[in-house]
Amino acid sequence: METPADAAHRLDTALLARWDAHPGLPAIVDGEHVVLAGEVRDRAVRTAALLRQHGLRPGDRVAVLLERSADFVIAVAAVVLAGGAHVAIDTANPRDRVHFLLEDSTPRLVLTSDALRPALPDGLGARVLTVEECAEAPDPDGFAPADALADRPAVVIYTSGSTGRPKGSLLSHRGVTARLRSLQGSHPIDADDRVLHHTACTFDMFLVEVYWPLLHGAAVVIAAPGRHRDPEHLARLIRDQRVTTVWWVVSLLELFLLALGPGERVDGLRQVLTGGEALSPELVRRFHSRSRATLSNLYGPSECTMYCTAWVCPRDPDPETVLIGSAIEDTTLRILDERGRPVPQGEPGELYIGGVGVSLGYHDRPELTAERFVPDPVDASAGTLYRSGDLVREVAPGRLEYLGRVDRQVKIRGFRIEPGEIEGAALGVPGVRQAAVVADGTGHETRLVCFLVLDGTPDGPAPDGDTRRGAERVRTALADRLPAHMVPAAVVALERFPLTPNGKLDHAELTASAAEALPTAAGPAPVTAAPGAAVPASAPAAPGTGAAAGQADLAAVVAEVWAAVLGVRAVGPDDDFFALGGDSFRAVRAVRELEERTGLQVPMHLVFEASEVTEYADAVAALTR
Repeated sequence: METPADAAHRLDTALLARWDAHPGLPAIVDGEHVVLAGEVRDRAVRTAALLRQHGLRPGDRVAVLLERSADFVIAVAAVVLAGGAHVAIDTANPRDRVHFLLEDSTPRLVLTSDALRPALPDGLGARVLTVEECAEAPDPDGFAPADALADRPAVVIYTSGSTGRPKGSLLSHRGVTARLRSLQGSHPIDADDRVLHHTACTFDMFLVEVYWPLLHGAAVVIAAPGRHRDPEHLARLIRDQRVTTVWWVVSLLELFLLALGPGERVDGLRQVLTGGEALSPELVRRFHSRSRATLSNLYGPSECTMYCTAWVCPRDPDPETVLIGSAIEDTTLRILDERGRPVPQGEPGELYIGGVGVSLGYHDRPELTAERFVPDPVDASAGTLYRSGDLVREVAPGRLEYLGRVDRQVKIRGFRIEPGEIEGAALGVPGVRQAAVVADGTGHETRLVCFLVLDGTPDGPAPDGDTRRGAERVRTALADRLPAHMVPAAVVALERFPLTPNGKLDHAELTASAAEALPTAAGPAPVTAAPGAAVPASAPAAPGTGAAAGQADLAAVVAEVWAAVLGVRAVGPDDDFFALGGDSFRAVRAVRELEERTGLQVPMHLVFEASEVTEYADAVAALTR
């Protein structure tokens, strides 16, 4: 195989070189199945050849709709080998979201499975291949890398859009390889390492979990589909598969530590990377108290390919302030004021990011690309800068502290969310006249509230009952259309929106009202159980007996625990934990409380699989049979 002139800056040639050099190394661990590097190469090349046979050209997009698995890893690698750019679509997304991504990305082909193929829309306009078809394809007679790929897209990552339409950021081969080269230089891994792959494919850090180990001989250990936010599953996987390296979004790191038992440690880990949200000094201290692993805070928007700054959190003593660190190699950072002028050291300003990692722009969005990707005002010859919208300050030469956002964008579980996208979805529901979305809380406690003005009756506002039903209808519609992290925890209908003296929507007043609209953590006051449910006895069962408190109805115990944890007055037998405002953190609290009340050992994942009171109680009861 002739080596392309731009091979040093390409993901495809780097992968083939690694697999050819070490075909016998374990490359992927998926449950009980271990896939060697040589098998990954053969399957990826076979799939890449088939993609080309069906018309894939360099730079074409290929949508990949697969569960997290060895098949998924091989599929995205195959797209890169073929010269295309993969658009990985989370199978957990609502149907409407999947259809939008398939339409907006205009893929040449779609890679999926026989099981998921029926979920594809009619009239897709793209050739569909399944992994089963690829497995049956003959080996190609020969396979040569495509020409001149370094500055073509290898990956498309969709992020939330302020206009209500998500946008696809085009990440180049050159940018991806530069970022992984920098990461390997600062956090080296080799054949003795194992890297956990659990991050949703809608978040660009999944590229670190997949391509970084594949390029350096470490094994990719795959978390089971649907279990990526189950801390018990992840802890067991880390322990049983001897995982040494993990990336956690900050909220998931918090959840993982929260779920650990008293005195439980995770010293098998060697290095932990985190980011995606603000990292607090208190969380750093708690992590250091549970593990000897290094903890590194990485920062960077998807438009700059995974990350652009890094900071290893010191210990002994732990930091009083957590920084996002310094620019990594091949990266330019500018801190500018509203007029595009550099600010003095120590003063806050908006962060502009340049260098090889900067995205090629947004797919089919030239106006938005021109707005966010701008010439360097300090050095016009330096190339394009990305306007991050993040406020930072330089606390010491080259060392940055993150201060917040300059716009309305928020982050939930590391995902960037533009409230305008949710507002647009709400306005698409019949009967909604106005919509405004605000965030309440910080860190993992951040929750979204959607305020509405609904169409009234000819004689005035709708009755209260109709208003409540209308709000519930809108929340159901949003859950059908948006990813889970974008569905508001509460939807509230108002008669009219508050306005500023200038006649503009008063976001500050809505934000101040958001806390009242959300369930709050319950205090020691008694909580009413569901109507008709047996009231649990106050005395808990002896630990390990497996009997519900005082032999009371287990469903009533569950209802009472959920009501207390979620801060609601009553929970009915058909109520859903997550529809009531539950999340992974409250799930941990609910499980711990239920265990204390009943003496049972309750797996964390049950609430994700059976989220209504009665079905959850049945699943818990089944553990004792």
